[in-house]
Amino acid sequence: MANKPLTGVKIIDLTYFIAGPGTAKILADWGADVIKVEPSSGDPGRKTGATMTMPITDNINPLYNTYNANKKGLSLNLKSQEGLNILYELLSKANVFISSYRTGALKRLGLDYDSLKEKFPHLVWAQINGFGDYGPAKDNAGFDTVAFWARSGAMLDLAEKDTSPLNPIIGFGDATTSGSLAGGIAAALYNQLKTGKGQKVMISLFGQAIWSSSAAIASTQFKDKYQKTRKNAISPVINSYCCREGRWVFLSILEHERYFPTLCKIFGREDLINNEKFSTTLAAKENASELIQILDKEFLNFTQDEIVKMFTEADIAHERIQHIEDIVKDPQALANNYIHEFTYRNGEKTYLASTPIKFGDIEVEVKCIAPKVGEHGAEILKELGYSDIKIQKLLDEKILYIEK
Repeated sequence: MANKPLTGVKIIDLTYFIAGPGTAKILADWGADVIKVEPSSGDPGRKTGATMTMPITDNINPLYNTYNANKKGLSLNLKSQEGLNILYELLSKANVFISSYRTGALKRLGLDYDSLKEKFPHLVWAQINGFGDYGPAKDNAGFDTVAFWARSGAMLDLAEKDTSPLNPIIGFGDATTSGSLAGGIAAALYNQLKTGKGQKVMISLFGQAIWSSSAAIASTQFKDKYQKTRKNAISPVINSYCCREGRWVFLSILEHERYFPTLCKIFGREDLINNEKFSTTLAAKENASELIQILDKEFLNFTQDEIVKMFTEADIAHERIQHIEDIVKDPQALANNYIHEFTYRNGEKTYLASTPIKFGDIEVEVKCIAPKVGEHGAEILKELGYSDIKIQKLLDEKILYIEK
């Protein structure tokens, strides 16, 4: 049985696309009871997979299930007072409210922090947005491509020198940010347990990107320059190298003086060990271009498998440079359940990424696939005491929606 430390925690998930839903999915995987609230049109993230050549049907929707499995679905018309009242009933019993709606939209619905803290002082109110709560861009639309990648500098400065900006993976910044927000919510739940009081928990894609680049934020104030190039890397022994058959390895020696002699011996280049241009960290940096040219030639004498074997035996930090598509057959990912086999409504199976943090074991438990729009609406309202007649009336008045 998987370890579920958030069992008993109730969460209302009013989010869309990836970052917000991903936060709630992490908490659901940790045991929380998550209700995803959508309009009748559904979360637009249901269709995002099509931009990445994935199916987006009710039967099989890999992207949507990655961030929304293990949740119950409820669809309410929140522009109606009765729809809002239902949500208020749920919030009165919930521990956490998560939203990725912009603050202006939440204020119009009366779901902003200042409005809800008066009604539900116990509630942990969490929001994810593009650029933060203050400043000239606070109300801007903020997907991960613009807020996490473009404005932070990552899109431009992580590309090879003198090339065009990166074309980033959709959802990369979203998923990173969702992990941080899940941690923040867990901390607020701990405080809620101690004090009975809720609080506001905030994160932005832009803020997460800045933290992700925190080492470079510091270094670029001290003559470190981006973009970089592997042909003249800041350290020749922290660099990528091409092997004989055209596959690549990344070498990562952080203790130059300790491991450089070993590297030289592997390649039969003992003549380099005491060469003053290469034998120390600073000297190797100053003569990086020359040493990289030497190492380029040495790597080309071996296949990737041969390099991996020699470096592993010598305890030199390195790794094969893989494609993302390789992950579904990576034995290390499979051994740790970092990916798991997922079965869709039609019985088809693929691999999906798992929540990365584990508690005592590595089991992956899929209680339910991502819900259809409002799929569990009747069940949720019956738990609140609503009769079948009342539920049908809400359906007829288009306050409640359940996808057929």
